[in-house]
Amino acid sequence: MAGPEPDRYRLSDEERDEALERLRTALEEGRLDSEEHGERSGAVLKAVTNTDLVPVFEDLPAASRPGALAVPGVNGPGNEPSPAAGAPAGREKGKNSPDRRNRPNVGGLVIWGGIIFVLWGVPSISSGNTNAILAWLFFLVVFMVPGVVVASVQAVRNRSEGGRRAID
Repeated sequence: MAGPEPDRYRLSDEERDEALERLRTALEEGRLDSEEHGERSGAVLKAVTNTDLVPVFEDLPAASRPGALAVPGVNGPGNEPSPAAGAPAGREKGKNSPDRRNRPNVGGLVIWGGIIFVLWGVPSISSGNTNAILAWLFFLVVFMVPGVVVASVQAVRNRSEGGRRAID
C-alpha cells in the first residue's frame, strides 16, 4: 500500500467483522477466488493489529479496504474511516448498516400510536367513559412510552459515542 501507514492499534471484533465483509464483497465481485478468500479470511481472524490487515488488502482497490486501514488526515476513496473505526454516524446509508440495525423503528411506533389514538383514544375521550379512557391511557403508558424512551436514549447514546469517536 503506497503512502503513509496508519497508526498501529489493536483491532476490535467489529473491525474484524468489517474486514471480513469487505473480503466477502471482493469474492462476490470476482476479485478473489474461494481458496484465496479462505486464506485471507483466516489472516483477518488471526490479525491482532490494524497493520496486520495491510498485506491482506494491499492488492485490492482502496474502496475495498476496511476503515481500520484508513490513514488519519489522508482523504481519498476507501480511506474514510468506517463507523466501526470512528466515522460519524450516518455515513453508511444501507438498510443493514450498523446504525439502522440497532435502532428501534420510531416511525412505526408513531404510526401505530396514531392509529391506536384514532381508533381507541378519540372514541374513548368523546364517549366520556372513564374506564375506556383509563384503559387507553394504561395501554399508552405501558406500550408506547417505553418505546419512545428507549429510542430517545439510544439516539442520545449514538450522538455522544459519535462525538467521542470523532475526538479520539
